[in-house]
Amino acid sequence: PRTNQAASMDDSEEVLNEAPVEEGYTQVPAQQALAEAVRLKDQGNAHFKEANLQEALNSYAEATRILDVCLMQDKPLRAAIASNEAICCLRLGRPGQAEERASAAIAADPGHSKALYRRGLARLELNDPTGAFDDFKRALLLDPQNREIRKMWEEAKVLAEAVAPAEEEVAVASHAVGAIGGLYVDKHDVNEGRLAETHDEQKEWIKTIANWTEITDIAFADEQDKHCVSVYMTLPNVHRIAPNKVCVWMQANSLEVRVIDLDGKNWCWVAQELWGQIDPSKSSYKIRTDKLSIKLVKREGSRSWDRWEKLRRI
Repeated sequence: PRTNQAASMDDSEEVLNEAPVEEGYTQVPAQQALAEAVRLKDQGNAHFKEANLQEALNSYAEATRILDVCLMQDKPLRAAIASNEAICCLRLGRPGQAEERASAAIAADPGHSKALYRRGLARLELNDPTGAFDDFKRALLLDPQNREIRKMWEEAKVLAEAVAPAEEEVAVASHAVGAIGGLYVDKHDVNEGRLAETHDEQKEWIKTIANWTEITDIAFADEQDKHCVSVYMTLPNVHRIAPNKVCVWMQANSLEVRVIDLDGKNWCWVAQELWGQIDPSKSSYKIRTDKLSIKLVKREGSRSWDRWEKLRRI
């Protein structure tokens, strides 16, 4: 619906092939693997220009798979591929996937204006004008002469000002946040994902569940200008279950996510040690269409504002 507004921003982009390559576990030389990834990216671009969008996505996915298997941290190439995936998803009417792929591009290259623009379009489709406004604002700072970005920034600004704060987003109070596996204060839980009246009861409920499946479809973006890390966990139909079946617990060094009885499975993701320290009192999460969106606000001081390379150390 809004993808027609992308105009020239939609063109699949070229990538610098001379980016440094880290050699990793692979049965072929690193440069040969890189050349194949670039070839697949170019193949995807050709499919895109012919409006063969699913074929383009297939080529981009295979290019990314090669980079992953060969442990290559070619960030310009990864950013270009993910950004192109985002515009394909937008044109296919998949805003949730478009947001996730644009976020992956931004994680690889925070200054990628096209990825920010595309994520903004996706967020408008997902009824998140505040998030879209933030993305268009960042994109406009990077490309101030771009009229398309400015137009969408102005539209998102009007929409964001008219929207009341999302009811499902609740800041996590620092006094109510317990350590993973530790003791919990016997106070009312201000987390949205509350299973019981206290953290003790909530944790006891979780202990009765034996079978857990790890959440693996995760993307994150270190938004250094906001001193926070945005995390996106894809969980189809999570917005359809009762909010009290979603638990998100945070501490300065840790994060635990539990989703109970979603399509017949119990899902979890645990970071016993995050990449950096966070401020639980300012961090929050939101249940959105087919995904869980978490904002981890970095703790001031020390080296906590350094860029996160990963979400967790352990």
